[in-house]
Amino acid sequence: MSSGSRILLKLSGKIINPDNAELIKRYVDVVIKLVDRGFRVAVVVGGGPFARSYIGCARALGLNNAQADMIGIEVSRVNALLFAYALGDHAYLPIPRSVEDVEKAWRSGKVVVTGGLQPGQSTSAVAAVVAEVLNIKRILYATDVEGVYDKDPRRYPDARKLDRVHINDLAKFLSQRFEAGGYELLDPVAMQVVKRSCIEVVVFNGFKPENIERIVNGEHIGTLVMPCT
Repeated sequence: MSSGSRILLKLSGKIINPDNAELIKRYVDVVIKLVDRGFRVAVVVGGGPFARSYIGCARALGLNNAQADMIGIEVSRVNALLFAYALGDHAYLPIPRSVEDVEKAWRSGKVVVTGGLQPGQSTSAVAAVVAEVLNIKRILYATDVEGVYDKDPRRYPDARKLDRVHINDLAKFLSQRFEAGGYELLDPVAMQVVKRSCIEVVVFNGFKPENIERIVNGEHIGTLVMPCT
C-alpha cells in the first residue's frame, strides 16, 4: 500500500475526552468512512485538560517531572482507549504502549489508536514518530484553533491565521513550555522528525470532524505546514 493512502490523525485531548461523547461519535464515523475508502489510519490522542489536572495534582504532591509525565501519559492512553472502544472492531487492541507495539498493531491491518509513549515526549512528538515509523507522509492535526497563527489568537484579537508555513519558520510562531502538560501544537522534537522525514502536517479546527473529509478531498483547510524545500 502506498504512503499516500496512509493518514495519521493527531487528536487533541480537548476533543477526545469523556466530556465530548457526541464529538467522539462523529470522529468514529469519519474514521470508518476513511477506512471504507481504502485508507490506512493511525490515531494519536492527547491527554488534554484531564491530563493537565492530574499533572497539576502530581506537582502539588511533590512528584518530579518524569512522574508527572507518566501520569499524563496514562490519561492520554485512557482517552485513546475510549476512542478505540468506540471504533469497535475497526480498532486494534490493546492500546500500544511503545513504538514496537505500534508496529505490531499496524501489521494487523486495523486502525491503530495510541496515546503517549514515554516521559519527556509530547503526543505531538509521538504523532511525528509514529508517522515516521509507519511511513505515513501526512498528519492531520485536530486542535482547538483554526490553524497556526502569527501570534496566540486566544490572547491577541488581531492574530492572523497562516494558510501555509514552512517547518523552518514554524518555531517563531509557537510558544513552548518544556514541561509536563505544557506542550502546544508541534514541539521541537515533532518539528525535527517531520522535517527529516518530509511529513506534511495540516493543523485545523478539530471541533469540526467534517474538516477531515474536506482535507482528504483536496480542500485547503487550516494551515499547511510544509516540511520540505
